[in-house]
Amino acid sequence: MMFTRLHQNRRETVRIVAIYAVFGLAWIYGSDTVLDWLFDDRQTLMRIAVAKGFLFILCTATLLYVLIDRYLTAMAAADGARLQSLESLNETNAHLRLFFEYAPASLAMFDREMRYLEVSRRWLAMYGLGDGDILGRSHYEVFPEITERWKEFHRRGLAGEILSEEADEFVRGDGSVQYVRWEIRPWYDAAGEVGGILIFTEDITERKRFENTLSANERFLRLMTEQLPGMVCYWDSDLTCRFANREYRQWVGKEAEDIIGKGMTEVLGPELAGQNEPHTRAVLAGEPQHFQRTIVRGEVTYYHWAHYIPEIVHGSVRGFYVLISDLTELKRAEKEKAALESQLQQAQKMESVGRLAGGVAHDFNNLLTVIMGLAQLGARELLPEHPARVRFEGIRQAADKSAALTSQLLGFARRQTIAPRVLDLNGAVEQMLKMLKRLVGEDIDLAWGPGAGLWRVCMDPSQLDQVVANLCVNARDAIADVGKITIETRNVVFDSDYCNAHFGFVPGDYVMLAVSDDGCGMDQETLAHIFEPFFSTKDVGRGTGLGLATVYGIIRQNSGFINTYSEPGKGTTFKIYIPRHRGDEAEPPAVTSAAKEIRGNETILLVEDEPSIRDVAVSFLALQGYQVISAQTPSQALELVLESGRHIDLIVTDVVMPEMNGRELARRLQPHCPKARCLFMSGYTANVIAHHGVLEKGVNFISKPFSMTDLAVKVREVIDASPPTPAGAPPSSGEGPTQD
Repeated sequence: MMFTRLHQNRRETVRIVAIYAVFGLAWIYGSDTVLDWLFDDRQTLMRIAVAKGFLFILCTATLLYVLIDRYLTAMAAADGARLQSLESLNETNAHLRLFFEYAPASLAMFDREMRYLEVSRRWLAMYGLGDGDILGRSHYEVFPEITERWKEFHRRGLAGEILSEEADEFVRGDGSVQYVRWEIRPWYDAAGEVGGILIFTEDITERKRFENTLSANERFLRLMTEQLPGMVCYWDSDLTCRFANREYRQWVGKEAEDIIGKGMTEVLGPELAGQNEPHTRAVLAGEPQHFQRTIVRGEVTYYHWAHYIPEIVHGSVRGFYVLISDLTELKRAEKEKAALESQLQQAQKMESVGRLAGGVAHDFNNLLTVIMGLAQLGARELLPEHPARVRFEGIRQAADKSAALTSQLLGFARRQTIAPRVLDLNGAVEQMLKMLKRLVGEDIDLAWGPGAGLWRVCMDPSQLDQVVANLCVNARDAIADVGKITIETRNVVFDSDYCNAHFGFVPGDYVMLAVSDDGCGMDQETLAHIFEPFFSTKDVGRGTGLGLATVYGIIRQNSGFINTYSEPGKGTTFKIYIPRHRGDEAEPPAVTSAAKEIRGNETILLVEDEPSIRDVAVSFLALQGYQVISAQTPSQALELVLESGRHIDLIVTDVVMPEMNGRELARRLQPHCPKARCLFMSGYTANVIAHHGVLEKGVNFISKPFSMTDLAVKVREVIDASPPTPAGAPPSSGEGPTQD
């Protein structure tokens, strides 16, 4: 700059001298020529020459003044501008120095020899230099431990390269980790050459720790959200999906790339998006939404509980989070629970009704025993042509029908006396087919489908006959005109999962007996009551309402269960499951022996606490020729045996009586009557001689009501049985009901 100014000054001087020379030459030569042409007098010319000289001096002085004044004015203006520029430069330098010193980052300026030119206080503090004066000192002198890696960065910066690193990790001398963001830039001198480098550094350790913590939290939240059993997603204010966890992606059936960045209609479909529209409008207005929705996809119904949570930033809604809980399994479980509770209540109701029916049947059987006995005895005392004999016969027939009714009640109550044996179900049903065909009539086709390799069951054949006959009659009555009834069998295995979902079912192997019809069918309300006693859909007079109740009781007594499938107009199917019997092969059907003599003259001890029944039984036995000793109580029976000392051939005793039960009485009588057989009688089987209605082996039993013939046949059968049944057989562990 100095040389430029000198050159300008010289050029201005030459310009002034040139102007002065040109003006002088023009004045001298020009004025002399003009004067010589005008005047010839030399004196005059001298005076003019003198005046001209003074005028020249005056003009040149004026010219010089003007030129020099202009030059000096320009010089003063230039010096003022230069001074102002210098002051501005000094101010700028002061600002830069102030910026360097108090910059919020670590800054240092170096020359080409890596000597400090400027340094910020943050630099001094960051590197532990205190307030030390390091300007002019070499960077490598201040930090002799600088690695070759950094020296290489310095060399590259001095070569004009710009270098930077956003997060460089340093291990400090104390072992702690420090993160630094740095940048190296070259600076240039007036000649455009690299004058040195400027190093910027920032300690971002705390920020890095915060970012790492934030990143870890974000990973945790993302992992947790991804693994949540519920569905989570986020929609922005434009209804564009920005996040969807795994459960949500699986539910919509799309991958992440097919969801993220896509609109709600595209992701969910127009139907579901339209269903959500009122809630999306409300949540974008800043109102959280909590609602339950039902979604039907094909044959599957989904139940969802949805939460829409708005994201509000500075008073405006940016988007909203969606949290969805799938309640489908819970709803299904609730329905299954309700169904199981309904089944349990139904079972409890049936059990209660069964106890009531059993109690009623027991008392009624006692009364029927007396009615039937007195009717028979009365009829025997009259001549065949006597008109009252017909009335006695009517009483007996009515009593027989009543006995059949109570038998059904006992079947429903699971208190029938049964003698189960191993059966081949296919063979047992085949023996019934002719009778069943007559029962259902010619207009109905009876189809039989026996299962192959059918397992054996253990069941009283008479109960099986009752079940099949009742189901076929029920099917026949459901068919209006012509139709078809199908009986089939097969083996079935139930596992725990199936039984958990069906109340009353027990895992295991079963033999299924199904009876189906194509009749009118039943609705769900009717199905809920079909096994209740006296419930019937038939016309008045066409049924007692005990057929299916009896089937239910029999199957439950045999540890089985029953399922019913029916729809109005589509027929009905009853599926009965009887436990598989593992043991002996099926027993051959019992062969009825020829009629034997039912009279006798043996001595019988009859023990019955009900006087009317005792009197009837004594009369029955006496008419058959037997010698009868009757007692009202067990203690009286013991006294009579001890006092009389008579030989007793048969003990006929009620099961449950005051003082002691019939089994205990027989045991106490055994030492006094060692050869006496024992016959128990009762309105229904008590646990004294049976377990759940199944007679113990070797126990003889006759159920009330019984006719004279029934009693006579059974007494003769027990007396003639071989080997004899010991009267003192060990008592059963269980005690039965308090009534008999």
